[in-house]
Amino acid sequence: MASKWLVRQRAVIWVCGLLGCWLVACTTPAFQPSSDPTATPTELPATSTPLPITAIELWQRAIAASTIGDDDSAAQLSSELLQLFPAAPEAPQARLLLARSYAKRGAWTSAAAVLRPLLSDPTQPIYAPALFLNARANEAAGLHEAAVAAYSEYESLQTPLAPYAALRAAAQLRVLGRLAEAEAAYLRAATSTIAAGQRAAAYEQAIELAVIANRPADGVAYARAILSFATQPDYRARILVRAAALAATAGDDESARALRREAITTYAGAAAVQAIDDLRAVGDTAFDPLAAAQAYGAVERWDDVIAMLDMVIASGQDPAEALRQRGLARRALGDFSGALTDLATARERATNPETFRQAALDWIQTYGQSGMTAEAAMLYRQYADEWPDDPRAPVALDRAAQLYDRLGDSATATAVRIELGQRYPTTTLGIAAIHRVALARFDAGDLTGAGELWQTLARHGQGIGQALGAFWAGKTAQALDDPAAAALFQQAQVSAPDSFYAVRAAEELGTVPTGYISFTAPMASDDWLTLAEWVQSWAPTESPNQNLAAVAERARLLAEVGLEDEARGEWLDGLRQIGESPVLALDLAQRAYQAGATYYALLAAERLARLAPETAGSPPTSLLRLRFPTPYADTVQQEATAFGVDPLLLYALIRQESLFNPAATSWVGARGLTQVMPETGRGIAQNLGMSNFQLDDLYRPYISIRFGAFYLGRRIGDMNGSLHGALAAYNGGLGNARRWAGGNTVTDPDRFIEMIDFNETRNYVWSVYAFYGVYCSLYRWP
Repeated sequence: MASKWLVRQRAVIWVCGLLGCWLVACTTPAFQPSSDPTATPTELPATSTPLPITAIELWQRAIAASTIGDDDSAAQLSSELLQLFPAAPEAPQARLLLARSYAKRGAWTSAAAVLRPLLSDPTQPIYAPALFLNARANEAAGLHEAAVAAYSEYESLQTPLAPYAALRAAAQLRVLGRLAEAEAAYLRAATSTIAAGQRAAAYEQAIELAVIANRPADGVAYARAILSFATQPDYRARILVRAAALAATAGDDESARALRREAITTYAGAAAVQAIDDLRAVGDTAFDPLAAAQAYGAVERWDDVIAMLDMVIASGQDPAEALRQRGLARRALGDFSGALTDLATARERATNPETFRQAALDWIQTYGQSGMTAEAAMLYRQYADEWPDDPRAPVALDRAAQLYDRLGDSATATAVRIELGQRYPTTTLGIAAIHRVALARFDAGDLTGAGELWQTLARHGQGIGQALGAFWAGKTAQALDDPAAAALFQQAQVSAPDSFYAVRAAEELGTVPTGYISFTAPMASDDWLTLAEWVQSWAPTESPNQNLAAVAERARLLAEVGLEDEARGEWLDGLRQIGESPVLALDLAQRAYQAGATYYALLAAERLARLAPETAGSPPTSLLRLRFPTPYADTVQQEATAFGVDPLLLYALIRQESLFNPAATSWVGARGLTQVMPETGRGIAQNLGMSNFQLDDLYRPYISIRFGAFYLGRRIGDMNGSLHGALAAYNGGLGNARRWAGGNTVTDPDRFIEMIDFNETRNYVWSVYAFYGVYCSLYRWP
């Protein structure tokens, strides 16, 4: 429903029409808002007295609406700004925003009409983005010649987006059949400094055109140009194979063979297999057979693996390792006898301790798989006794325990797990082993025995393992009315401050920290200064990287002309460029944060946190704020409150689901900030009365936040207020959450989580609740 403010403004607009605002209306198509009755998150509040309004206020509200993906409101506000304040300094930008809003809906004719007044003066800053958008409008209308002309003019302006204009012009030229010009345009983009992925794509298009023109040698040259900067191994292998095929077509067999050999050693995958097959087809075996065996193994062509390893053994090149790998290939084919023979021979011939011990472990595993389960279990324990300092020793004990489980000997399996945990309390396997046995004792009522095992981790573990042990030892002590419980809970907090166990320990102690920073407050200059000083205290001195400034500027300009995917590509290229440099990670984090690119700021901050040595001390709060950001603050607060969810819990969920990437899409099809599945999204839309909902709306932040808050709020209600149960239901389904809880009430949140038999869901609840603790310690609301 329209607000009173909008009704008043429409009356003002009507009066302005009598005074001459028809001059604006004749160049601005009337905006047609969505008919969705719920799509009003940025609508101004109703008021009983007239509100003074200015162009800058309208513009700020339009930008805020655009930021959360509410294009209807952004366009409505922009349209009203143009009609109320046609001469305001903000009017040109409002016109550009309105055009972008039309473009997002595919209404390119309307977008072009809105842009027309901006194309009259090439000296104005707004001319360049308007020209680019107008070129896109010509593209959409199939006016290829006009699009080429507009992109060419844009390219002549020499803005940072000139290479992107060349890329798009090239595609239009290709449609027109002007292939030589298209190739030249692709090469202008390819030889620029834009994101490496875009450059590589431009070179690949140029390769195609060179092939069409029957110039395979040029195609090879373009492929070599890609190889000069491409770093991803699987992509490099694919380009090497393509270049080899082109070289062969050009009659340069020597180069073709060399390129295929390089592909084989670059990445063990389908491209390498193609290269091997091509070389073998012409009788060329002058390649690395061990690398070839690994490539064939990646696609499970075990007979070919064996053939390659036979070549390695015959050549005398690391025969022990080749025998070991051949034994594994034979095992994959079900030839256990041959596998055991090869593995035993590998162990006998090994001069490298690593190969010797791995072959020994592989032999035991193969022996067990051949049916000798009890014998293999005993041999695993012997392995751990013989080489207790070997990193494979915990693996051997874990496998022994699993085999005893299979044999039905639970007592020996338990004894082995206790041994594993006591000998290796800092390893993942050791922690899991102790915890499993301790939980069984806890459930059986043996609280003292369980507590003793968890104390092992509390005393000898590290990090998260120590926190787990201390928390559960504290929980057991609490049940036994042991005053040591408080000290154990405190130890859990210290051992892993940002972990699930630290949050739960604080809750048990009644000392849950409360943040002091408003989650609507931006980071100030002092925050950045403090963070920079902390980095400088431990990081090597580096000169500024001007490339990152260019990355940020291109990303901004690409977003301005509606090329969001390309803008994301620039930020990702920035992350590639910073490598392992803490100084550059901070630089990129700050640039991304200031540009509103939260996802990329978070990724850069995570890298910075990872690079910090232990001697760096506690990071400043500003780094935590980058790693646990609060974008879309007004929307999150509004929607969370509407559906009975703590906004800080919703932030924790979004961080886990998407890392604040609005464009996130999971491998199963979940979309947007809160990773709502399509069918779930349709159901929520129906519940909220959104008749015009489309699946791509899930990528709009305000829709995703609303749907996530709605769904989480429902799950909290379904699980009788349990946040742990609600989070489990959000990720694993309500039916499963009730199965794990034995109903719709969670009586013990810690034991409930241990009952979750989906690893993903259990880790999800741990992570979101841990993030929730961090958010609560940092921020306050309202």
